[in-house]
Parts: sequence; structure tokens; C-alpha cells
Amino acid sequence: MSRTALKFESQRIDKLPPDILIKGTWVSTAMALILTLPSLGLFIGLYEMGINIGISAGIGFGLHFALLAFSRRISKAISSLFED
Repeated sequence: MSRTALKFESQRIDKLPPDILIKGTWVSTAMALILTLPSLGLFIGLYEMGINIGISAGIGFGLHFALLAFSRRISKAISSLFED
């Protein structure tokens, strides 16, 4: 039994216009920064202030998942910046 890969022409990356690729790259990069930097900053800041590493990590993860809960709204807001 041989398996062949399915190719969907509508999802080929070489068929996408450059403006969609650029928008996707910028939105993805902005989302990555928004979801990670505040959590990491809070974790490092609390740890450097002398708070237990477990408590610092818990607060940092809590902030990360709170931001993750609003990721759809954040993504829409960032995407709207690139609209014509």
C-alpha cells in the first residue's frame, strides 16, 4: 500500500501574495514578543527582588496564560494596524 501526500493548491506558500506573508510575519513576531517578554520580565524582576523562584515562576506563568487568553483580541488589534 503506497501513500501519497495530498497537496492543496489553495494552501501553497508560493501562491500567497507577498503582503500576506509580510503581515503574517510581523503579526507573529509581535504576538511572540507580547506573550513572552512581560512574563519573563516579571519572573526575573521578582526573582531578583528576593522572592522564591517557585513563586516567581508561578506568577510569570500566570501572566503568560492570562495574556494567552486574550491572544485572539491582541492578534486582531495588531492585524488592524496593517490594514489598508
